[in-house]
Amino acid sequence: MGITNPTPPTKVKELFDRLAPNYDQMNNVITLGIQNSWRKQTMNYLRLPVNAQVLDLCCGTGHWTLDLARATNDTSRITGLDFSPQMLELAKAKLANSNLQSKVRLLQGDAMKLPFADNSFDLVTIGFGLRNVHDAQQVLREMTRVTRPGGQVVCLETSQPQGGILKMGWKMYFSLVPWVAKLCGNQRQDYRYLQKTAEKFPTAPRLAKLFQEAGLAKVEYHYFTFGAGALHFGTKIR
Repeated sequence: MGITNPTPPTKVKELFDRLAPNYDQMNNVITLGIQNSWRKQTMNYLRLPVNAQVLDLCCGTGHWTLDLARATNDTSRITGLDFSPQMLELAKAKLANSNLQSKVRLLQGDAMKLPFADNSFDLVTIGFGLRNVHDAQQVLREMTRVTRPGGQVVCLETSQPQGGILKMGWKMYFSLVPWVAKLCGNQRQDYRYLQKTAEKFPTAPRLAKLFQEAGLAKVEYHYFTFGAGALHFGTKIR
């Protein structure tokens, strides 16, 4: 059984264009800032060679893209790709205010049909984006295709605690998210969509199997914050 998002991609794109102006602030409000800790911990698991070629999918406002650029040497090149032009405009503004312009490029594109040749990147990442694509299995296959042998494919995403009490608390908290968003001046239905995608996204063990089905080896996953988030990574062997 695959991972498909029934919401039409055009509708998802429109949603993220609407969310863009307050996206970073709302993520910090909703996650109580914990997402930043998850990203920092994730960086410890990445293999970043000298002269690294890195692709960050569903890069959004460029938060992780720029972190990847800061973590690599000056001759490395980081590509951020997203389908939302409004998100990319914010990423471009962040890039313009940094000293990373020479090593980062930002492109609009479709994660399910990447405009890159096979074996192009040492590392391909996707952060909080896999649950929003139309066909997550296709995205994982594309991520694997453009990764060089020996390179990593990495996904950081919300997950679901496995313990009964923890899972119940997780669900109760996420049920409040749309109302919190509304209080902050956002559209409740937009964050209701994000709540649903989090609830329906596969468990960490299931996602690990999908990594293997995409052709990746040495697949591992690590939980963050009692299972509220999960990091998955695998290696392309050939």
